[in-house]
Amino acid sequence: MLAILVTWLTLTISTVETEQRLREASGEIESLARRARNIAVRQQRAYQLTISDGSISIGPQFMLADVEQDDALGFDDDEAPREDFEDITASEATDSEVTYEIRRWRSDVWELIEGEKRVVVTLDPIGLVEPIAIRCSVGKSWLIQGLHPLTASVRNEEMSIEDE
Repeated sequence: MLAILVTWLTLTISTVETEQRLREASGEIESLARRARNIAVRQQRAYQLTISDGSISIGPQFMLADVEQDDALGFDDDEAPREDFEDITASEATDSEVTYEIRRWRSDVWELIEGEKRVVVTLDPIGLVEPIAIRCSVGKSWLIQGLHPLTASVRNEEMSIEDE
């Protein structure tokens, strides 16, 4: 009886830890995607969400340092000075135990993110965001979240937690 109870507790703790790990991994992606979308709208310039093996990051599609000096100062020939925004970047390390896969819009193929592979999603200030799906996996357990094309937040979620 004691062995059954210990086994049950071990499996329960294991599945709770797996679920927490998957939710944290997908939550980091959603958080950065929403942040990049909000910054893009506020600054009226495109930002990019980059998912690679080892990190998730956001940054402007075109850095202000790439713009000519006169334009960076906010002066055009026939315009009054305008306010420029600073380049906002952020990066999060990914969990090495979690496998990340992306399914692009109108595709049934999951792209595994490993090695030098990177997936870049552009978050434009107007219009729609590509409605990608993200699958985070640990062993046989997985969590799939689809990003909403207007807000870049999670619009649907599926999860399966399997005993290892």
